[in-house]
Amino acid sequence: MTRFVHLAPSNPTYHLRTLGCRVNHAEAREIESLLQDRGLEPAPPSSPADLEIVHTCAVTTQAAAKSRHAIRRAARDHGQHSPTVIVTGCWVSADPEQAAVLSGDPDNAFGHRDEAQRTMIERLSDRIDRWLSNVEHRPATTVSSFPTKRTQKLRTLPVVSPPTRPGRHVRAEVHIQDGCNAHCTFCIIPTLRPTLRSKPEATVVEEVKRLVDLGHREIVLTGIFIGAYGHETALRRNQRNRHAEPLADLIDAVAAVDGLSRLRLSSMEPGDVTEPLLDSMVANRPVVVPHLHLPLQSGSNAILQRMNRQYRAEQYIDMIHRVQEAFTDDVGLPPAITTDIICGFPGETEDDFARTVEMAQRSGFLHMHVFPFSPRSGTAAARWKNRFVPDAVIRRRVRHLIDLEQDSTDGLSIRWRRQLLGRSVRVILEREDGDGWMAGRCDHYAMIRVPTHHRRNDTIHVRVTHVSPGQTAGRALDIQHPLKVLETMEATR
Repeated sequence: MTRFVHLAPSNPTYHLRTLGCRVNHAEAREIESLLQDRGLEPAPPSSPADLEIVHTCAVTTQAAAKSRHAIRRAARDHGQHSPTVIVTGCWVSADPEQAAVLSGDPDNAFGHRDEAQRTMIERLSDRIDRWLSNVEHRPATTVSSFPTKRTQKLRTLPVVSPPTRPGRHVRAEVHIQDGCNAHCTFCIIPTLRPTLRSKPEATVVEEVKRLVDLGHREIVLTGIFIGAYGHETALRRNQRNRHAEPLADLIDAVAAVDGLSRLRLSSMEPGDVTEPLLDSMVANRPVVVPHLHLPLQSGSNAILQRMNRQYRAEQYIDMIHRVQEAFTDDVGLPPAITTDIICGFPGETEDDFARTVEMAQRSGFLHMHVFPFSPRSGTAAARWKNRFVPDAVIRRRVRHLIDLEQDSTDGLSIRWRRQLLGRSVRVILEREDGDGWMAGRCDHYAMIRVPTHHRRNDTIHVRVTHVSPGQTAGRALDIQHPLKVLETMEATR
């Protein structure tokens, strides 16, 4: 049996704990690049570290509680070892005073709001440099600081050194945009990340090239409001260059990166799925995959208006039809649509909820992230206590939508996945799944199980042979000869 021995590094060490969304995890990779660029080494999980960084989330009260718990865990002494604790991210913006207390030093708490309009990464970079100046075993590296002045009219995200080590996951998120000023009435994010910024196209392309060189085959372009990439506002009616399509141009550039197998977009607002964007996505297939995550939130126009969403139910359905028309392949397989839905928004009636159920059925989602409404302090919806829906009603509605998706005979998920039966799909293997099986996602985002001798991060073709409520499975095909079943698979039948 092979044994691994961790040698104590001579350079300072760190732990980085990350909570929250794709954007947070993309930022965490940028933080790791910043640390490693300065000579810091990741410490084994069970070993003490010189520096503990907790990248927090505050989108819900539960996320905020988990963030506080993670900070307290990071701050505990490891025997005689007392690490420096730095706290970053959205929860710091939401509660800067408590973040300063839990970190032990006001200078060690970095949110996304700053009077000087400097980003969290820029301010964290300066703090790490100051911390290193007091470390006895300081690494012999010199790193230039970020510029303190911005001459661009459009605010940009800072340039972080490209990663030098592969990430922990098969797919890698690239942070292309930050900030939102749309002010949906249930959402705290515009308060925590109010400044819109975009990463320059050339910087994104260089980052993707490096990630592909490190072995990542799938890239996810992510941001707080990626439809506002290249714009100064998330409010479409206020976009001065609203007919420009910088996101479509970015897709063209990234899809051309040599060696990239798969490009996916994170959550897109329905109104941002324009014809030029669809044209770019379709033109760059098969690198750009036939899957979009398009938050619905509610199928009731009355609720959508109260939520301050920038679309109505009819516009959402029209957008779904345009996506389906653009992406449905020659043999009739439609694109996969996943979504978010909130149950029990203040004032939601049974009729409002029925409209949401009808919309879900018409849209034919592969998967729905169903959330019970949770009042978030600081949002408009949290003040509408006289219109709150009883918890028991919210739980019933959540259960109804989950059952609508997961029903064993005619649920939305199995209904969509049945269309894969008999088809050959491309799968990037992500994990071992027991007894010689591997699992990975196909282009349409469905998880596929397959018995195979291939390894994690391999790209294979799979003939889908089985669909059930709990899984989709198939047999591996020879990559050079897609219609020939591997003899090793046939031998196990």
